[in-house]
Amino acid sequence: MSLLPKPRTEKAADRPLGHDVEATMAISPKEEAIEYIEGIHNKNWNGDMAYARFYSMSKKSYKHLRTIDINRTLALIRRVGKNTHLSRKPTPTSNTLLQMTNVYEASIRAGIVPDQYTYQELIAINTDLMNFDRAHTLLEEMVQRGVKLTIRPYRTLLKGYSMVASEIDNARRLWQSIKAKISSNTIATAKSTDQTIKLDLLTYTCIVAAECNEGDFARVMDILEEMDGAGIAADIVLRNTVLGGIIKHRGLDSGIKEVKLMVDSGFIPDSYTYYLLIQSAVSEGRIDDMKRLLAESAKRGITPSVKLIRKLQLSPQEILDTVTRNGVGIDMVRVYNPLIGLTMRENSFNEALGLIGHMRAHKIEPNTVTYSYLLDALSKSKRLNEAKAIYKEAFGPNSKLVPDAHILGIMIDACARAGDIHGLFWHKKEMEHCGLAPTEVIYNIILSALSRWQQGNLEAIILTMDELMEANPPIQPSTRTLNAVYAAFAAKAARAGWLEPNELQCLRMWYKKSHSVDLYIPRDMYTYTLVIEAFASSNYLEDALFVYSDMLNHGENDASVLRNFTRSPKCMSKLILACVKNQQYTKVLELWGDWRQLGIPGHEESLRMVLFACDQLGRSTSARNIVFGLLTPQSPNAGVNEVGATAKSKSGRAHLDITDDSDALKVEPGEDDSLAHGYQPDIVSGAVLALFIGIAIKHRMVDCIMPALNLWHPKTTLVSRPMLSIADAGGSQTTSQSDKQRLSSDDVAQILALLQKDKSQEASVIISDFLTFVEDNFPEAAPV
Repeated sequence: MSLLPKPRTEKAADRPLGHDVEATMAISPKEEAIEYIEGIHNKNWNGDMAYARFYSMSKKSYKHLRTIDINRTLALIRRVGKNTHLSRKPTPTSNTLLQMTNVYEASIRAGIVPDQYTYQELIAINTDLMNFDRAHTLLEEMVQRGVKLTIRPYRTLLKGYSMVASEIDNARRLWQSIKAKISSNTIATAKSTDQTIKLDLLTYTCIVAAECNEGDFARVMDILEEMDGAGIAADIVLRNTVLGGIIKHRGLDSGIKEVKLMVDSGFIPDSYTYYLLIQSAVSEGRIDDMKRLLAESAKRGITPSVKLIRKLQLSPQEILDTVTRNGVGIDMVRVYNPLIGLTMRENSFNEALGLIGHMRAHKIEPNTVTYSYLLDALSKSKRLNEAKAIYKEAFGPNSKLVPDAHILGIMIDACARAGDIHGLFWHKKEMEHCGLAPTEVIYNIILSALSRWQQGNLEAIILTMDELMEANPPIQPSTRTLNAVYAAFAAKAARAGWLEPNELQCLRMWYKKSHSVDLYIPRDMYTYTLVIEAFASSNYLEDALFVYSDMLNHGENDASVLRNFTRSPKCMSKLILACVKNQQYTKVLELWGDWRQLGIPGHEESLRMVLFACDQLGRSTSARNIVFGLLTPQSPNAGVNEVGATAKSKSGRAHLDITDDSDALKVEPGEDDSLAHGYQPDIVSGAVLALFIGIAIKHRMVDCIMPALNLWHPKTTLVSRPMLSIADAGGSQTTSQSDKQRLSSDDVAQILALLQKDKSQEASVIISDFLTFVEDNFPEAAPV
């Protein structure tokens, strides 16, 4: 299926987002739920996709889901399901917990009854993040709901307690609770529900780990004796757990004695046993013991792990000599490879080449993993020419080695980092010659490189995306894939100010198709920002506002999608500018109200556009409320409508009271409440003030001028105004507030010209007051 638009034969292809008939056709809640069930169980969805789909459904659809569907959703979010895209379990984050909690709470509101697997997922994520109180509360909730209790969630929490020494009391209480519940047959083991329920080895290992972490080995012995009495034999995992505790609290010598006892008891030390011993020798600075233990492990045929090799305080030659002299049946390539990786990490390219020579001298041939270490390090240090030379030597016509997908991916990434687009596509072609299909990751690298190095060349982006979508077997694009594409469109629109008709069609189509039934790609905080900037910069306001509305709706369920948008005023400023260009002044004020609620940093240029919109709409009161709100410190006890009161800034520094009875003003309540932002004098420059004064004169509000000047007056606010980083508003320099809050001679001349156009008596008085104000405070700007 190609996402590239066909030649346009009807105007429907030019419709802005939200105007398609298909987009407005709603399916029933039951059909929506069926589609979701099919996706989570039978399609290659990851956790992000499952969560995005879940919250895109109407709430009426939730009641058609089953408990098993909720459990599958939770498992996908934790990325422990069979369709995970990662080779190992990822580190949990607070966002993972938030998503899982949202799904659980939505299911409860929909009347879906949780079962033991639901709670297992929730307890596991809370335990991973050490939210032990919440995990314990969920255990109690299981009991209250009458959910069938198994030992698994209890063991999960016990394992979490065992990893934190300060939680030993909770671990012991939970252990006693588990034993009591098993004795009373209120919980079952994972595999049994009959009357022969008993504690298992895994649960015993958890409580042993807790006591070892605490260092209470008398209790450890009691537990081991209890296990023996129950007929449960310890395994090497449990004995290594005890060994780790002994080493932690009593040192290496005690650990060595424990290993001897393990051997006498019939246990064979494994790689982790020696890892614990050698790690202790390293921490105690006992180099001779480190070498002896490394040699001893080699005699047992144990290849040192990458993690262990990185910890050894030995030179690569010492490690190789020790393992070579003593090793029995060890694959030496697996020893050389991490050593080469370590030397490359330290940017010791010549030493790495020396190790490869050493391998060949000992008739040990480097493999693709060896070269992957070399090439990956060269890629990350942007040493492309050296990487190409190594690749040619290792995988040239006379080599026995054939590059795999990982090697070619590294070379494609190396070319992408260096901006070598020709080399990038050459290695991609090489991948096809080797019978290897480019993956989604490869396409992400290519699209990111095209976006970064071929700015303005959207044709290459479009053709690459077309190739991806027509790949066989099919390739599922990710959020990162589309974000790379959107970044290219945003860059082109920002630089040129327009998009070609076919480019606009592609942008609209990809945005719509990414949330279609056949192709669903989650959107994140960068997706919305990039698409809004692309549409706004090319002056397609309706599309930009549609995406903005999508983002706000998404943000109601997942606040993280708003993070990038609210971090900088750049995107909202472009949206406001597009509204001004299209004379959508009411929308400008609506966006300014959102600006405050979203907490976006202040921006001077956007403020000018907002004041201009107020002028065009004849809303002079709104302009006054905005300016006075920005200039007026709020006292802790003042109402939001009070202006000109003594207060403290956010930094806590006191402001001088600059208000007297004649200058005190009130922000008028009503529709302007959302427009009157809090105290932000940084964005009210002399040019902004001149614009406001012009509006005040035009709309017969000259009595506001001197109060505004007094609020803005730098001498009364300098002590509390912080340093302003212009970078926050799109610049690159840093200036003090006193530099920014100055009237230039041009500002003074402009304000005087505006006042002189007003022939009223009030204007004449204000001219005199204004000139006095300038002479007192900005004599260098006073007219001659």
